[in-house]
Amino acid sequence: MKRIDQRRIRLDDALSRLMQTEAGRAEYWRRLDAECDHSPLVELLDKSLDLEGDVIECGVFRGTSTRLIARRLTERSPTKKLFACDSFEGFPQDRIQSKDLNPLRFRFRHKIRRKFARAADVPFRLMQFFEAYRVNGYVVKGFFSDTLPKLVRRKFCFIFIDCDIYDSHLDCLNILYDQLVPGGLVMFDDYAQPKWPGASRAVDDFFASRPEKPQSFAGHHGTAWYVRKPLVLREAAPTPAFMPRLRQSA
Repeated sequence: MKRIDQRRIRLDDALSRLMQTEAGRAEYWRRLDAECDHSPLVELLDKSLDLEGDVIECGVFRGTSTRLIARRLTERSPTKKLFACDSFEGFPQDRIQSKDLNPLRFRFRHKIRRKFARAADVPFRLMQFFEAYRVNGYVVKGFFSDTLPKLVRRKFCFIFIDCDIYDSHLDCLNILYDQLVPGGLVMFDDYAQPKWPGASRAVDDFFASRPEKPQSFAGHHGTAWYVRKPLVLREAAPTPAFMPRLRQSA
């Protein structure tokens, strides 16, 4: 196990110990509130909470963003549900494409395949967190192509996509975007990030035939990329899900 993974687990172990006491839970809740006040993610989330629909996060890893979202939801919209979706075992190994690689930043296929795999303990930790603070939260474990179709009856006001690779972004957008309410926001953590070139490519491909485009949000404490679904949709046939063109063999 890499040192960075060992450090992350130690930090989560320390957090679990802190939450064993009432005073510790209160201290961590205050700490999260202060972090929310400095988070571009939470700034964008706040802009969607007056709309109908729940909140979904695609790409959880150790749950840092999940806890920030949960903190703000519990304060402002406690009846909304939070769905935290991840495989908690890394990427689907057969769906890492050449467009996800960036050799100039040492993003080779064999290295990407090993990333974010040390998270098997996270679902249990998050459920403990949800229970301790009475968060209306649910952990959805599995690859997006398997789990997200089970949520198609839900409406969402905010979608947070932090899943790094091309195919995973398309899975999230193809399945969830129709469920985003008009005026709702989808935020992209990896858009315009050179280390994850497939993320920008997937988002641009998906919105190529749509009027809405990714926008940069310059918040008080950082920049983020998002799309706001139009309040009035075009009167046209539904846009089909984007499917990448398969290369034909000679």
